[in-house]
Amino acid sequence: MEQSIESSRLSLVSMGVPVLEAMLADDLVATARLLRCRIPPDLLLTHIPAARRLRQMYEDPTVQPWLLRAMIDRTSGIMVGHIGFHSSPLPEDLAGVAPDGVEMGYTVYESFRRQKYATEAAIALMHWAYAQYDQRCFVLSISPQNLPSTAMAESLRFTRCGSKIDEEDGLEIFFVRRFDKWPTDWRGNIAR
Repeated sequence: MEQSIESSRLSLVSMGVPVLEAMLADDLVATARLLRCRIPPDLLLTHIPAARRLRQMYEDPTVQPWLLRAMIDRTSGIMVGHIGFHSSPLPEDLAGVAPDGVEMGYTVYESFRRQKYATEAAIALMHWAYAQYDQRCFVLSISPQNLPSTAMAESLRFTRCGSKIDEEDGLEIFFVRRFDKWPTDWRGNIAR
């Protein structure tokens, strides 16, 4: 099993093939057992992009560390959301926006929002990619109607750099963040 990424409150636990297969079967019990956490009973596992990520892992098992991770609050043991990169770095679909980048996506489940989980998880995931793989460019694509995610991106000093029409989500704005050194004001979010 891929090692989890730790932040001050969260464990970001990789969702491998067995977890994604359990999710696609809508099996909350098996998913919770495999992730070693509790899953909110109202969570619809089918709303997690499991099928797409599972296909990527079938095609290339080495991509798993980059893909979906459960956001698990260590104090409560509850899965509060999920986060991950859409691929490993330098995908073709970012060539026109940030050819040196990797795109990140996340969801915090409704009853856990406005507690800074997304910010904390995003910083931890970026730090992992920075420290382990020397990744320096990160991309978010956010619907213009998603004001909380836009505010989070701007608070982390991501800048707008274009847009796209997503087949599933419609118009999305690209945000990019590049840095040479790890931002000093982000250090408090990383577990030591």
